[in-house]
Amino acid sequence: MVSFKLYMLSLMKDERVGPVEFVLKGVLRVLSWLYFSVVSLIDRVYKHGFRKQYDALTPVISVGNITVGGTGKTPFAIFLADYFLMNGKKPAVLTRGYGNDENKMLEDVLADVLVIKGQDRVKGAYRAGEEGKDVVILDDGFQHRRLKRDLNIVLLDSLNPFGNGHVLPRGVLREPVYALERADIFVLTKADRVGEQVTEETIDKLRSDFKGKAIVTTKYKIHGLTDSMSAVHSAEIISGKRVYLFSGIADPDYFKFLVEKQGADIVLRDDYPDHYVYTQGDIDGIARKCAENNIDNIIVTNKDFVKLKELDISAVRDRLFVLNIVLDIIGGKEELSDRLNSISSGKNS
Repeated sequence: MVSFKLYMLSLMKDERVGPVEFVLKGVLRVLSWLYFSVVSLIDRVYKHGFRKQYDALTPVISVGNITVGGTGKTPFAIFLADYFLMNGKKPAVLTRGYGNDENKMLEDVLADVLVIKGQDRVKGAYRAGEEGKDVVILDDGFQHRRLKRDLNIVLLDSLNPFGNGHVLPRGVLREPVYALERADIFVLTKADRVGEQVTEETIDKLRSDFKGKAIVTTKYKIHGLTDSMSAVHSAEIISGKRVYLFSGIADPDYFKFLVEKQGADIVLRDDYPDHYVYTQGDIDGIARKCAENNIDNIIVTNKDFVKLKELDISAVRDRLFVLNIVLDIIGGKEELSDRLNSISSGKNS
């Protein structure tokens, strides 16, 4: 099942070629036409007012994307929650309630923030207002249309901001690219992976195709590592060490990129599907590989660790570290702050 999911994802990303893949892509293309028809119908229904949008009365800021996974929506939602806390606000985060790893990560990291889980976002937004919260952050909300939002933030992966031009399931686009017209702010994530020239080319395209939108560029920085006993260590602890990476995230390549930048020697790497649920058998296999390959450190993401700690990790506990990352805004910071401040105070003034 794991290998099948990864195989299908590689097809959608055009990473596989061959006669069998050619036929499968043809089938997926037909399904994409059906998907496109449904998405277009939903867009017209809301655009022309045939379905009601609900106003929460509390300012709502949506964080979303237009491609499947990997843009860093949840870390950006955490960044926003921290931003509002530091500015004296009382934020709430709405999450769909599935993708349980991300829900747990939100609850662990945002201990002082109300995290409301559930597919009814309108109900969740009303609850946030009733509990005295003065700004609502809608995690993964761009395709959700029932709840009105005051600010639509769309994250785009700098390496592949517009997918391969195909919607699901032939490609990785959740909506056609023209849907980006609904956005207010574009956030280019992981800009350090592509360099300044490619980033500027993407910015120029966004400015040309979607005039008047704010554009923010970001990257992630390593902010130390946490061991399995919750002690925090400097990132230098992995420099020159024989490292085993494994993760169940949408973009494991960027995870590798960050660890390699820190000077680690990545000896082993296992990529599981996004939201993968680890088993005790996986832990046993990881422990065996560590022993066979003289591994110094195992490095995982926070999203993985919230699931791993529910298992018996005693066999790998001494080697296991969580990579801590923080968002670093490298362009458009002032404009982002201005928009966030104006929106968060607009309905309460």
